[in-house]
Amino acid sequence: MNLEVNDDVPRSPDEVDAAWLTQVLGPAVGSAARVVDVDVTSVGVGIGLLGQLRRYALTWAGGDGPASVVVKFPAAGAKSRALAVALGMYPREVGFCQDLGAASDLSVVCHHAVVDERTHDFVLVLADMSAATTVDQLTGCTPARAAEVVTALADHHARYWDEAGLDRAPWLGPFADSIVPGQIAHAVRGYWPEIRARFADELTPAATSVGDGLAAALPLVAEELSRPPVTLAHGDLRLDNLFFHEACGVRACDWQLTGRSRGMRDLAYFVTQSMTPDDRAAAEADLVALYLDRLASRAVAGYDEETAWQDYRSGTILGFAYAIVALGGLDHDD
Repeated sequence: MNLEVNDDVPRSPDEVDAAWLTQVLGPAVGSAARVVDVDVTSVGVGIGLLGQLRRYALTWAGGDGPASVVVKFPAAGAKSRALAVALGMYPREVGFCQDLGAASDLSVVCHHAVVDERTHDFVLVLADMSAATTVDQLTGCTPARAAEVVTALADHHARYWDEAGLDRAPWLGPFADSIVPGQIAHAVRGYWPEIRARFADELTPAATSVGDGLAAALPLVAEELSRPPVTLAHGDLRLDNLFFHEACGVRACDWQLTGRSRGMRDLAYFVTQSMTPDDRAAAEADLVALYLDRLASRAVAGYDEETAWQDYRSGTILGFAYAIVALGGLDHDD
């Protein structure tokens, strides 16, 4: 992972132009090919996002290249960017794209990834997935669509099961040893009292009780999810980060919280955060069974149902922490 001081990182969308795109895309499409014109549009809305996205429609001369790419930059909001920096999210995503992404059938294709560790400025040049179907997380995922995600997720986890292939990324240590659990626990401790008061009329007594003990429980949760066998977890697998493509299948973006952990961390987070409560309750047992069956079909052995459900509960608890951090730690607008 190339995380040294890097002065070749564009610091804003305004610094990405035809010449720079030719420099990073040209070698893959032919030495004579060059970008001669770009048309830029914003992707996504809201200042609470942990990154800015721009779509660049490209005009080529001297050869053919991608018709468009999506370029990702750090968050525009100061509060959101500070949270991303505290969690080490930008170097982690760049490292994933540099060292692991090309081998994953779940990842959106990345043409170029670079970060300046000194400033945490970074740029990802990603395949444009606008031809894919997306589903609004607020609407929720149907059980049938969720089964597509779980199947693709199990295939991804099986590829890296018991750390297979992760020697390419020695910088990616166990989830419990990363800065993420400790920083999340610190954030929960700070944000929970205000959130508890703000949503007092909506939180059930059980949810309030879990929230009250969450910061203290998170180190144990992280340890549970870091016990072997671990795999390459996405870390933020929810509907807003997923694409459903007719040719490519399910693809995931935003690998900023990826890590070596139990795969059920991803499954629990996806099911509890991307389905309505009624659909989740009706489908979750079948989805866990589908995941285990798919792992077995990919020659993964020794991961039993009882252990899977315990890991599912740990992943669900971790997902509650994410919600608290997002409410308290991100910039918000209407």
